[in-house]
Amino acid sequence: MTTLLALLFTTVSFASDLPLLVGGHDHGAVNIQALHDLGVGNFIWIPKHNVPEDGNTPWDEEHDILAAVDACVKNKMYFMISQGRGLGFHVRPGGPEYGGDGNGLMYPDSTITEIVKRSGELFAGLHAEELDADLVQSALRPSYRSRIPELYDFTDRAGGRRCFETELLKLKRHYKGYAPSVKFWPNLCITYHHCGFRIGADLVIAELLEHLPTTELQLAYLRGGARQFGGDWGVWVSPWYAGQIPCEDKKLWPASYAVPGGGHSASSFRRCLYLAYVSGARVLTSQCIEPLLSYKDPSDPSKGYKLAAWGQELKNFWDYAKNHQERMDPIIPFALLVDKDNGWAPGHLWGDWIEHESVWGKLSTDRADKMLSRYLDVLLPGYGRDKDCWKNKTIYPGYFASTPAGPFDIVSSDISAERLSHYRAVVVMADVDMTRELLNTLRSYVSAGGTLYINVDQMRHHEDFVQDAEFLGATIGMSSFYVGWVGGHVPGRKVISGNKIVRKLPIDGIEQKEFSEPWFVTQDVQVKTAEVVADDGNGNPVLLRNRFGKGAVYLSTPEYMMEGYNDFSRTLNFFKAVLLTLGRISPVMVTAPDSDLPASDISWVASRQANSVVICIANHSKNTSKAEIAWRAPFVECKVEVGSAKAERKNGLDNARWEITVPGEDIVVVRITIPD
Repeated sequence: MTTLLALLFTTVSFASDLPLLVGGHDHGAVNIQALHDLGVGNFIWIPKHNVPEDGNTPWDEEHDILAAVDACVKNKMYFMISQGRGLGFHVRPGGPEYGGDGNGLMYPDSTITEIVKRSGELFAGLHAEELDADLVQSALRPSYRSRIPELYDFTDRAGGRRCFETELLKLKRHYKGYAPSVKFWPNLCITYHHCGFRIGADLVIAELLEHLPTTELQLAYLRGGARQFGGDWGVWVSPWYAGQIPCEDKKLWPASYAVPGGGHSASSFRRCLYLAYVSGARVLTSQCIEPLLSYKDPSDPSKGYKLAAWGQELKNFWDYAKNHQERMDPIIPFALLVDKDNGWAPGHLWGDWIEHESVWGKLSTDRADKMLSRYLDVLLPGYGRDKDCWKNKTIYPGYFASTPAGPFDIVSSDISAERLSHYRAVVVMADVDMTRELLNTLRSYVSAGGTLYINVDQMRHHEDFVQDAEFLGATIGMSSFYVGWVGGHVPGRKVISGNKIVRKLPIDGIEQKEFSEPWFVTQDVQVKTAEVVADDGNGNPVLLRNRFGKGAVYLSTPEYMMEGYNDFSRTLNFFKAVLLTLGRISPVMVTAPDSDLPASDISWVASRQANSVVICIANHSKNTSKAEIAWRAPFVECKVEVGSAKAERKNGLDNARWEITVPGEDIVVVRITIPD
């Protein structure tokens, strides 16, 4: 119980006192006034002036950036301004024949200075859009890369991160050079969110939906980045799908891309808002004005506007969130740790324009990346999409994914031991550069009570110091082994193959004893103080557990916990089962009714907020689903705050369960008050 309660009361401090900002996207004074009067929030995103997606208001002398700023100030609304899209400072056309587009800088120094003068603290952030999207798009062909050669002047992963973060720093210095009060808000929307935190952005803002990576995957990177670096983050939700956005009034919005029934649905918008909010987002906004408003009376525009479906969702969200503006502190029991230079990105983006997984846009993936991408599919089933998703407009799985192990974070290898200690378990994924600094971090983490899962192949670099028998409880096969017919040692480690895994010791949540597996290869290890948790049925260790300090190290021996042939893409069933048990170390879980198994089609996240725990449960199926909240800590009361469901108490005082019914493609928000 002590371990579970620690997750409830572990907090992270933030240097910023940023208020919760919620709102919509437009530049016309009339529309900004309407968004204010209709109560959609306290925030406006003022778009770039060189694109057509600006609704019904032209960019001209009467409707310029200063007029939009004045409209925000008049209504005491915070705002961010898009200063450009893409990396660098030069204008670049975009599309399949060019690559990613770049807008350069929208406004000169004098204009930004005047905006600061007029608006003060209401000027929340200066925004640079789709920076990692541009990195990936512009890397696809050599002709694309030739437009920004310095960005792609690398041949390895470390160089990829260095070049990308150098470009981010150039933008940051330029944006913050306008005035001391200007905040740099880069948009990172693939899997490179940590880069924005690392370079010290004032706020990292993601983009959800459109044709971008799965919502729950981006939130895992964002939560992990905020935990690791201590920074603020937010999201904007894009309605664009296949060149269309939703609208409900063609008289008001005659543009060809505004289509009744087009784009992403209002229910998808709702799920993004609440999942991001409970995950800790401090800025939440929509893109485009067309989905938000329609005429009250199309025959008489003078009667003004009413809210369209997306606008009503935004208002409903703000009506709730404005009464609960305290910071959310996510309760996340485990994290995946990737190398800071990892650079992996999923494929099937933008209608398969980016079809394949990649590394920093330019480099190819390797077998270690398969470990990350395939085990992500265990934790977020179907997150990676496929070719048919685009053609069939399949939103789930793909744009959303269930969380059968519960919520998890993704952190990078340059995390401190103190920050890592927030997580009860950490799983090292893909290849890592096991430096002395990282090894010391992991030793400190485990010694203080953490549980670490690591693979022998992640310990093969720097053999002179990673052969840490005290920490691992074993030694990994040396870099040579004896061959009889040679009469001596030859380079390479001894390997052993198998096709089953037999559990030898109990694992909470796993009753199955023997697992049939695709053919795999294990590295030779010599057991010292570790226990053999599982072997291959012939006595060769597959998973070891070593007690170290107050914690434990689990060392797996199959190469990256993957199969050993074909395209090396299949995960091993035993390790899938192990990963799916990690959410059990949380004081709160969302499960199937009367079971500890995951609820089908459900993703969820829980956070500490003031003296309570807030749980967002999202049902991505079109059908109504039932789930249960399992609570293993003292509490005062439990109530549903958003959604029509009721929390029906089933048993227990300090080990209670409540059954929740969640409508199809909808959310329920539950608040559990905890004792002081």
